[in-house]
This record gives sequence, structure tokens and C-alpha cells, in this order.
Amino acid sequence: MGEGCTIFRMDYEQAIKDLQDNLVVIAEIERRRSRMLLERSEHIGELIEYRRRIDHNLAEITDKLNGLIGYVDGLGPPPAP
Repeated sequence: MGEGCTIFRMDYEQAIKDLQDNLVVIAEIERRRSRMLLERSEHIGELIEYRRRIDHNLAEITDKLNGLIGYVDGLGPPPAP
């Protein structure tokens, strides 16, 4: 085996190390991406719950307002002095 074979082997070993380094980087990117997606899905769940509470509160306020309008409407005009 000559010097060319040794250089080829060193290039091959360096390529393997580079690939391993790249795999480590890709794994870290995937881990961060997964964590970010989990956090976003939890946040979306919180927003959905918040929206549900707002809708419920608005429905209650609307019912109370309609009841008050009906009550006031049923009183009629004030008596004349």
C-alpha cells in the first residue's frame, strides 16, 4: 500500500467524522424543534381554553343584558306627575 492509499484512508476517516458531527447537529436541531412544537401545542391549548371562557362570559353577559332590556321594556313609561 502506497502513500496514496494512506491519504485516501485519512480523507475517508475525516469524512466519517464530519458525518458523525453533522448527525449530532441534526439530532440537536430535531430535539429543539420537537420541544418548540410541544410548547406551541400547549400554548394553543391554553388559547383555546381562554377563548372558551371568553365565549362563555360573553354569553352570560348577553343573557343578562337581554333580561335587563326585557325588564326595563316591561316597566313602561314613568307615571306622569
